[in-house]
Amino acid sequence: MILKSHAKINLTLHIGRKAKGGLHQIESVMHPIDLYDNLMFEKMEGDEVVVHSNNTSILNKDNLAYKAAMMLKKKHGIRSGVRITIEKNIPLGAGLGGGSSNAAMALIALNSLWKLRLDQKKLMHAAFELGSDVPFFIPGKPALVEGVGEKVKPITSYPKINAVIINPGFQVSTKWAYDAFDKHRKRMPKKKAMSARAYAKLVQKKDINGMADNLHNDFTEVVAKRYKIVREMTGLLNKYGALNSCLSGSGPTVYGLFSSIYTAREAYFKLKDIYPFVYLTKTV
Repeated sequence: MILKSHAKINLTLHIGRKAKGGLHQIESVMHPIDLYDNLMFEKMEGDEVVVHSNNTSILNKDNLAYKAAMMLKKKHGIRSGVRITIEKNIPLGAGLGGGSSNAAMALIALNSLWKLRLDQKKLMHAAFELGSDVPFFIPGKPALVEGVGEKVKPITSYPKINAVIINPGFQVSTKWAYDAFDKHRKRMPKKKAMSARAYAKLVQKKDINGMADNLHNDFTEVVAKRYKIVREMTGLLNKYGALNSCLSGSGPTVYGLFSSIYTAREAYFKLKDIYPFVYLTKTV
């Protein structure tokens, strides 16, 4: 079984207080994009879960696809083995949800491969045990995400928007970003941003200009303060024709939304030799 494991961008992200368990309350609209890892799942004789990848840094027991497989084996008494091959295209620690997406695809694939017959609600519950971003990837649609990531409300109507993604070639720790945000929360500029629920309505209406005008990420101030390149990248995306640009997740990846494939392609060619990872894509 081969599945595409899509990345996501946060079109808007509001961070609330810490909930019980140490996770933060959030309100976000997340959207899958046409950048994906390829995951292949093959039954194996024996009882092992084996992970192969073109990126050796994910070949350890912290890999979320591996954790997903081991969790299902333990919960459901599975005695079969599986080989998971991950062709990694999504940058690591980038704010694009690559690891979370891999975990969700592992749950979906192994639910089928091992004939577990778990419905979407049970898959979402299992996903949340693996990480707060993982449930979003189970339905595979843009969604309003609330709570600590467990409340996912898919958006049924949405536009496909051209985008350019830039990653500067280093990782940002999500834990560091949350800690820095909490530390500096009271000193943050009090910018009035559209609520995530109101933003979801813009997506539903396919209001591309409204969506671009209201991009927002609460992490931007703390991440851009430490990593000056974030401002540089968003500035260049806007200079080269983006309707607007924004940080995704806890960064350091930024993205720009474009009105057409032509302006997006033009920006891509101007930027592709400046940064380690520049990708021409679209929302899906």
